[in-house]
Amino acid sequence: MLKPYAGPARVVVGFDGSDDSARALVRGIQEAGRRDAELVLVHAVDDTVLNSAWGVVFDPEEIKDGAAEMLGKAVDDAVDAGLSRHRVRTEVVLGNPAAALARLSEQASLVIVGRRSAEPGEKLFAGSTAVGVAGTSRCPVIVVSANDVVHEQPTGVIGVGVDTAARGAVALEWALSECDAHGGRVIVVSVCRAPQGRWFSGGRPTPEQEQAAVQVTQARMSDMVSEITEDFPEVEVALEVSYGNPLDVLTERSEELDLLVVEVHASFPTYSIGGLVRGLLSHARCPIGVIRPKDSHGS
Repeated sequence: MLKPYAGPARVVVGFDGSDDSARALVRGIQEAGRRDAELVLVHAVDDTVLNSAWGVVFDPEEIKDGAAEMLGKAVDDAVDAGLSRHRVRTEVVLGNPAAALARLSEQASLVIVGRRSAEPGEKLFAGSTAVGVAGTSRCPVIVVSANDVVHEQPTGVIGVGVDTAARGAVALEWALSECDAHGGRVIVVSVCRAPQGRWFSGGRPTPEQEQAAVQVTQARMSDMVSEITEDFPEVEVALEVSYGNPLDVLTERSEELDLLVVEVHASFPTYSIGGLVRGLLSHARCPIGVIRPKDSHGS
């Protein structure tokens, strides 16, 4: 069940001046406006780069001054976009960027970070900051990329990836609450995973077997989804069940969504986010919303 959030309405954006963080800034301004929230722009200077392998020692104060100037321009962009200046503040911190954003997430409605996503056919994995924040944040996270498909008009659709083990129930509740508060509809996507791996020797399932698996999954998912959606009667919800590779299906589906939401089941000490989520962060064509059901609150 989604944990309630009683803290201040606050949207935290990681900003480093890159194209991806510029996209995160745009999304952050939009989210802060519609939530009537404070916008916090954060630049974290990783302390490991202050002492380079070549023996060059950088001046932390000089770096912080440069970061403050960069953030000041971002504040001007936020004000030009319609936010009141008193609702926008900045923070420059020394330390691991993911750790800094995770700390700030404890008293935030939402964290937004950029990611460098892969071009079609490229085998790039998402960067360490996006992965680290996804695995440790205490509030929902939206990860955006300069490569996301931009629609002339928002589709108004949030997709939610769920499975028969009920992984996705909290993500679905978050998506429903977002649509209930701000408008839109939800498409729940569940994928019957095709057998894979060197140890699978049963041969490819027949079309009849694939269809039977889809029907069983459809019935299970309908029951789970109906239990959650009954608390959000005003939100339109559709359920899509297909057969195949979840990453391939969700990546293709993402081109038509405003946001794709998935759960992250990460725990101490590794906070690994799993191959599917990491794959979506690398290859999805829309912003990815992630939430940790174990100890995260809603927005």
